[in-house]
Amino acid sequence: MIRRFLRARDLDVEKASAMFLKYLKWRHSFVPNGSISPSQVPNEIADDKAFSQGRDKIGRPILIVFGRKHFQKKDGLDEFK
Repeated sequence: MIRRFLRARDLDVEKASAMFLKYLKWRHSFVPNGSISPSQVPNEIADDKAFSQGRDKIGRPILIVFGRKHFQKKDGLDEFK
């Protein structure tokens, strides 16, 4: 995973490290439990913005999301915090 950040910063280790730490901080604050379960987003599922599509070959859950059905002014991020 760190390779992604190194490539993004032209293999500059210090810049890539700073970017990676910023990403980890964001990830921890935005998704504190590591993932968002369908029970946390009932309105989006009810509005047919997203649905579960079972699991992939190695057992990971698949979630299909229709971004075109999301209108930011109508829905805020407050319900996720």
